[in-house]
Amino acid sequence: MDLSNLLRAFKIRQTRRFGIFLLCLLGVVVLLMRNDAGRDFQALETGTEPRLRRLQSDKYSDTVNTSDDVKRRQSRDSDSSRNPTIEAKDRFSMTYEMDGIVFLGNVSSLTFRTNVTSSLVYSFSPGVEKRVAQMFPDPPHQNVFFANSPAITWYNGELVAILRIWLDKEKYEDKKNYPYNSFQDNYFYVQKFDQNLKPITNGSLMGIPAPKNFWIGDGPIEPRLFKVGSDVFVSLNTGIFFQNGDVLDYTLMWDYVREKVIVPQITNGGVKPRPMDKGIPRDKHWAAYNDHGTLYFVHNLDPLRIMMCSRQMVCSFVHFEDPSYQFQDLGNHLRGGTPFELYSYPYYISVAHCTLFKKRVDNLTRRYYTTHIIVLHAEQRRVVYVSDNIRIHQDIMKSVPIVRYKYIEDPFIFPVGLIVEGDDTLYIGVHINDYSSVLLRLRGLKGIMQNVIASDKSHQSQRGPNTGALHEYVRRAAKRATGANFHTV
Repeated sequence: MDLSNLLRAFKIRQTRRFGIFLLCLLGVVVLLMRNDAGRDFQALETGTEPRLRRLQSDKYSDTVNTSDDVKRRQSRDSDSSRNPTIEAKDRFSMTYEMDGIVFLGNVSSLTFRTNVTSSLVYSFSPGVEKRVAQMFPDPPHQNVFFANSPAITWYNGELVAILRIWLDKEKYEDKKNYPYNSFQDNYFYVQKFDQNLKPITNGSLMGIPAPKNFWIGDGPIEPRLFKVGSDVFVSLNTGIFFQNGDVLDYTLMWDYVREKVIVPQITNGGVKPRPMDKGIPRDKHWAAYNDHGTLYFVHNLDPLRIMMCSRQMVCSFVHFEDPSYQFQDLGNHLRGGTPFELYSYPYYISVAHCTLFKKRVDNLTRRYYTTHIIVLHAEQRRVVYVSDNIRIHQDIMKSVPIVRYKYIEDPFIFPVGLIVEGDDTLYIGVHINDYSSVLLRLRGLKGIMQNVIASDKSHQSQRGPNTGALHEYVRRAAKRATGANFHTV
């Protein structure tokens, strides 16, 4: 056999060997894929995979969307320490001494001052309003849009912001200058940002259906974003009718992952619907917190009332102070604001709003709003600390008009969103004067919390303050700051 034939035979043998090698390799890959698929199937059946085990044990939904997008949303570790750090410059910075009170049981307390710095880091307005105006078919351009209530949270490494879009039909109550094209009063708008607060999505309206029961005030309002494990929810308020035609201004939940509404059921109390002719009762401003994977809501701050809820939003009160106490609009000053976020267990932080009513010689009622840091001891279920009003630069407060000037005459901020960054910084999503929405930064939290935690631990308190103590403190703080007198009942 000559050399060329030998080479040809060698190439044929090598080609055959390479082909056999490829077939073997392909077989191994297929076997590994089948094993992985088997493990995935076993996880589905037995619940050994954490997310599916949670879904099965909680019996949350039999209609879970299994699209790749939902799987990606659910895969993120909920540890807030892995969230990005917001990189944004401080503008309109203001450093001042913040007063606050630590409640050492039901009879004693301790006040102290801490230096804090507030600043503006981002304004959602007027960009959001301009974007929304492009979505509504209104050739005469008669409708005016306000972006309110910026709820915020980190999710999948992105900062999610959900805002209320308000068309303010209150100004048409006298039936004058009503726009030719009429829309629902309220919508939710969602947009995502990176850690530099640069938009990474265009922003869009959320498709949350809401009953159109009233000619003013329909649609969802006051979004608040919170997470439990890999689930993300948006709480909202709207007027809704129940059986027998009874009505309630109620708190509902929107499942952000599965895109469906959930009507909470309270098994042992809560505000009851009633006939329309007796007025619309309110059950709102629930402040969520996540305690080791269990969802709780602070239903009322003073007296403190806390519900524990499943992820289907079946809720029951597990802490209910002073059962005889009834809500009074003039006397219940301190109300929910943002969700509670973990600082250092068992201490959680929220930023609440306070609604006061000025006493005036002309007997006209004018609201006065303040904003306060609240610290909750989750294990013992008691309020530990309340700050004085959070102050921001007056150039921010006076930069936009007060929309509801018939009812409010003093500039204000209203908090709904909260992020705790490290041990010293809060980011608070607020709207200003019902006109525009911004993101505030508050530094100096570490000094506050060191005092709060040290004082609380040294006194080993077991009980929270007496009923009315929180309301009295914020009312007195407002009087010190303004010299005004406020209604108590």
